[in-house]
Amino acid sequence: MSRINVYAENKGWLFEDLKNHFRSLGRIGQLEIVVTDKPNPSCHAWVCLRTTEGDAAPDLSRTAICIHDLFCESGMYDAAGSRRSVRDAGALVLCHPEQLEILRREGVALDGRPRLERPLGALKIFSPREELHQKFRIGWVGKNHLRKRLGWFLEAVTSIELPPADFEIVLIGEGLGGAASILGSRGIQCSYFDRKDHEIDAYPGLYKELDCVVITSSTEAGPLPLFEALETGLVVVSTPVGWAPYFAQSFPHYVRLAKSIDEIKVHLNKLAEERDSMFSERFRIAQFVSQWSLDDWVREVIVLAGSLIVGSTESKTARLEFVG
Repeated sequence: MSRINVYAENKGWLFEDLKNHFRSLGRIGQLEIVVTDKPNPSCHAWVCLRTTEGDAAPDLSRTAICIHDLFCESGMYDAAGSRRSVRDAGALVLCHPEQLEILRREGVALDGRPRLERPLGALKIFSPREELHQKFRIGWVGKNHLRKRLGWFLEAVTSIELPPADFEIVLIGEGLGGAASILGSRGIQCSYFDRKDHEIDAYPGLYKELDCVVITSSTEAGPLPLFEALETGLVVVSTPVGWAPYFAQSFPHYVRLAKSIDEIKVHLNKLAEERDSMFSERFRIAQFVSQWSLDDWVREVIVLAGSLIVGSTESKTARLEFVG
């Protein structure tokens, strides 16, 4: 039995969710999964979830390093940069096509290196909603962070051309209490589901209460709410980040791009009129992202790491092409 150590410092949110998914999997064939905050030197291969923690790996040649964003500050991937470990990692886990271009531009050798290239996707527990509610419900999911641009969302929904009695805002995530108070003070009905009280297992039910999800980020490589919303059969209004532009090319009616607050408002006003027709297309919306699931991503990452163990019987072919 070979042991694969998945590690990331406990800073909450995404990486703790991912660690729990790996922990729940337990093992794949002859690969046992060990999940920790710090790397376990007694294991045979490692999965580094947070890119900047790659240097802590006991053996980089047997480590698969994940990259979850599109950041590239000057020198970040240089020999002395904060992500220098990517240059020597045995394998790479990428979640967006632009990451390949970033690494090539930064002089990171990629030829012949095992890679997993695909979006994470949503968990299989997400599924299309069953009913259409009386009010138009607009959701925003995430953490109150500068790059999420929550202010864009607040400005858009407080000035859309709908009577306040006809719609409701649903905030799901962390640090959103202030936003909920602002909306309430302006006479807009708002429900806030704090991450502290609602773990990821509750999210599918929360999404099913929505008509659409708005993404206002300035940069993303996913984001997960895009896939979770689509898997629920919801229309997404998004700034052109992550996979949203790719999906909008083929399904512009389901992923509607907005480059400004005014464009977000235009889309929301239109969606309020199209609620019935969009609800009837919920299974088609979910179908076009069903090829990716987070459950499968977790398994594929472990198989990739297992391929780095000398004499491993696991698949040596872990590279998947991005679908754009």
